[in-house]
Amino acid sequence: MPKTGLGDLFAVNVSVPGLSVLYPQVHCVADYSICQVTTGEAEINAAASTAALVLSGKFDLSKTYFLIAGIAGVNPRYSTLGGVALARYAVQVALQYEFDAREMPENFSSGYFPYGTTGPDEYPSVIYGTEVMELNEALRDMAYSFAANAKLVDNVEAMVYRARYRVVAFFSAAVLQPSVVKCDTATSDVYYSGKLLSEAFENITATWTNGSGVYCMTAQEDNAVLEVLVRGAKDGLVDFGRVILMRAGSRACKATWNSINANSYRC
Repeated sequence: MPKTGLGDLFAVNVSVPGLSVLYPQVHCVADYSICQVTTGEAEINAAASTAALVLSGKFDLSKTYFLIAGIAGVNPRYSTLGGVALARYAVQVALQYEFDAREMPENFSSGYFPYGTTGPDEYPSVIYGTEVMELNEALRDMAYSFAANAKLVDNVEAMVYRARYRVVAFFSAAVLQPSVVKCDTATSDVYYSGKLLSEAFENITATWTNGSGVYCMTAQEDNAVLEVLVRGAKDGLVDFGRVILMRAGSRACKATWNSINANSYRC
């Protein structure tokens, strides 16, 4: 932060009851124009920390712009290690029934199928309300217009790893240098890998967003944070139209690449 000229992010440190025990403070520059909170990993931590912040009464968040940022698993069809995605949708892909894949019906493409249905890739008839969170697309596009001009950091280790994807033609994005792209996040507390699971979650993202969502990053916290902000917006505490979701690809399916197995390619 000091090198950016935007201030010292540790100039003001505000303790907030209910934040993560590992990250109990909100850090701000001197004039409070920029603040940072670390939620802790996974959906429960993220929801609890965000709720504590929104309900604390220590900040006026009614006109605050929120940038949700973190690392992610990356889909090599659409981005690469070190690539950055700005999302329109966050999809809670694991909010479904699940058969053990070894015991699923023969006509199933995946062991996952939505609540209240009889097969994969259908609209759920039992709705929890957090399955799909849609952000302000115009704000996302404005952020992209600036961010796309950034030159992202790269290194030799990442380049060498990326080169392994050249063996499969439709991984063209995976071998490119990091860039900023517009695509969506899948939320799950499970670190998964493999072609079948990845395609299942890619398909359910498309189905639940009426074909307009493109799954390219996986993360644990997004729907949890966004649901808290939706509820806060309902009571006038935040403006949900001022939320941006950004994820950076930090991992791929290293174990599956020991044999360059094209049948197992995404995390």
